[in-house]
Amino acid sequence: MANFYGSIDLTELGNIVRAHPELIREVQMKDNTVHKFVNIDVYEKEQADQFGNNASIKVSVKKDQRKEGVKYYVANLKYSKYQGDQQPAQQPVQQPAPQQAQPPLFQQPQNDGLPF
Repeated sequence: MANFYGSIDLTELGNIVRAHPELIREVQMKDNTVHKFVNIDVYEKEQADQFGNNASIKVSVKKDQRKEGVKYYVANLKYSKYQGDQQPAQQPVQQPAPQQAQPPLFQQPQNDGLPF
């Protein structure tokens, strides 16, 4: 089985669940907290694309429920060099550069019921 790595675009994911609030499932956990879930599909490509991506993730939406203008793909993935129990070699730790005051990365959340 292949291992992959990549990043999920939370902006696109947020746009999708705002356009399709019916896709969100709320599940009560054993500790009585409620978690929100959305189903996804993972597609492994036969050949890597021009950027070296070998797989992608999209939010699972039936064709007849898709809305025009909404992108359903939220991530591209590449094969991981590390399989199974292998651990990557420790990389030397670099000291971060001094930070200058910057505006916050995220705005105040909208009251749309989303967990992010």
